[in-house]
Amino acid sequence: MSGLAAFYAMSFAAVQKHVAVLERAGLVRKDKRGREQMVSADHERLALARQALDRYEEIWRERSLRMDRILAETPRETT
Repeated sequence: MSGLAAFYAMSFAAVQKHVAVLERAGLVRKDKRGREQMVSADHERLALARQALDRYEEIWRERSLRMDRILAETPRETT
């Protein structure tokens, strides 16, 4: 995993924590090879996560547009 950490401007411990979160989510897996731990992506799970996030993005964009329309229609108080 130290090879992976070299690509990021953060500490080795921070990379380990990020990888642990991704592993718990099932998005990556770690395999031991000798003394090293190799990290690999689960591409199917990543694609499913991407689809879910895309759906949420669409939902929130629609909500934001509706709020914009409502605010544009609502008379504003003048002080």
